[in-house]
Amino acid sequence: MVDQIRFFAGAARLLEGRSAGEYMEGLTSIIRREPVGVCAQVAPWNYPMMMAVWKFAPALAAGNTVVIKPSDTTPASTVLMAEIIGQILPEGVFNVLCGDRDTGRAMVEHPTPAMASITGSVRAGMQVAESAAKDVKRVHLELGGKAPVVVFEDADIAKTVSGVSEAGFFNAGQDCTAATRVLVHESIHDEFVTALAKAAADTKTGQPDDEDVAYGPLNNANQLKQVSGFIERLPAHAKVEAGGHRVGDKGYFYAPTVVSGLKQDDEIIQNEVFG
Repeated sequence: MVDQIRFFAGAARLLEGRSAGEYMEGLTSIIRREPVGVCAQVAPWNYPMMMAVWKFAPALAAGNTVVIKPSDTTPASTVLMAEIIGQILPEGVFNVLCGDRDTGRAMVEHPTPAMASITGSVRAGMQVAESAAKDVKRVHLELGGKAPVVVFEDADIAKTVSGVSEAGFFNAGQDCTAATRVLVHESIHDEFVTALAKAAADTKTGQPDDEDVAYGPLNNANQLKQVSGFIERLPAHAKVEAGGHRVGDKGYFYAPTVVSGLKQDDEIIQNEVFG
């Protein structure tokens, strides 16, 4: 976290772009960079502390003030940072507002912030953009992805399966860059799917403080419901090669899952699962 904050502190002094030019005789045009003002920021729950830093650090470094709302399921680390920062910065420069999505919406629609920033789903980003448009706020939208992996026929299957597993199951798949969509050359497809399914089946699920666990719980009940729903709604041509079910009856644990036979327009291909 400290490294990230130091990076943004330095980056604010190294902004690129032509700063001056002679466009008319006797006149010099310059670009003056000024703070935007108050920035309303909504951070996600998947990397709550790091994502909060990525929100407030560049904004503060550029001379802005911040009102940040952490996720209602992971507010503690952001509140702790606010307590620490509050001992250094003037009152009112860094502010944390806890609440649900309605709280975030109220922040964005409030007339005071000049900029709104969110990391979240495409749906949430569209809502923020719509709300911000009412008074032409600037927006910064970091939205969901569907990161593809392309496996060619000359790939080392063992190494590729290892890499895909790590990239797909890291943080229980709750990552916008998670490897959730794999396109495999037909000549090695079956062998690759078998190997990936075995890797998923061999991936231990459990509490994150267990050193042998590579796939911890999903963040909350709604996320468990979302992940389960994608599997329950799979089309008839899809096949669950591994996992596809909840683990235990307590907590939000879901088995690492591999699904084959999907088509480009299937729901699970077109939408971010985030788990």
